[in-house]
Amino acid sequence: MPLKEALKCFSCFEVSGLCSRVLSELRRVFGVDVTELLSPYSELLLCSGLFTEVYLVSNDLLGVVNVLRRSGRVPYCVGIYVGRFRGRKPYLIPSTMLANTVFSRLGRYVSTVVVSDEGLKPFLYGRDVLKASVTKVYPKLRRKDIAFVVGSDGYVYGVGISLVDDSTINDLGRNDVVVKNVFDVGWYLRGGTEPREKKFKT
Repeated sequence: MPLKEALKCFSCFEVSGLCSRVLSELRRVFGVDVTELLSPYSELLLCSGLFTEVYLVSNDLLGVVNVLRRSGRVPYCVGIYVGRFRGRKPYLIPSTMLANTVFSRLGRYVSTVVVSDEGLKPFLYGRDVLKASVTKVYPKLRRKDIAFVVGSDGYVYGVGISLVDDSTINDLGRNDVVVKNVFDVGWYLRGGTEPREKKFKT
C-alpha cells in the first residue's frame, strides 16, 4: 500500500498517554485486563488518519510492522482489530471481532443484549434494538454506554449505545428502543466499502 494512501501507524510506546486511555476504556467496557486475557496479543498499535483505529498485536508482529514502516509501507490492518478510538464519548467503539474473542475467552458476556432472530434481521439492516426483540440481558448494561448485540447463536453481530440500565429495562414498552445501533456486521453487505453509509453512527 502506498504510504500516501495509508494510515500513519505508530506504536504504543510513542503515544503512551493515549494508549493508557485506550487500555482504561477496554478495562471499563469489558471489566478485565484485555491485553492480559488475549496474550500474546498484548501490544497496542494505533493507526491515525481521519480517525484512530486500534489493534492488538503480539511483540513479534509489532516487529514485522516496524520493518514494513521502515520500508515505506503501512499494513492495512494487523492482529486483532480493537476498534475506533474517539475524542468524545463513547471514547472507544469496540469491534465485533474483539468482542467475540474476549467473550469466548471469558466464557461469559458483559454489557450485552441477546436478541431474537426476528429482532436480529432489522438490526442487520441498521435499525435499533427494541425491547420486544430482547430475550436476555447481561450486566452491566449502562445508559449512554457501549452495549453488544448478540444473536441466539451466541455471535456478536454489532455494537450500540444502551438507552437503559440493565435494572430498568423491564420498565420499557415493547416498542421502546433498548440499544441504538452504532455498528452492525450487515454494514459490509450494504455497500459499506463505499462511502454510501458511515461505518459508525455516532
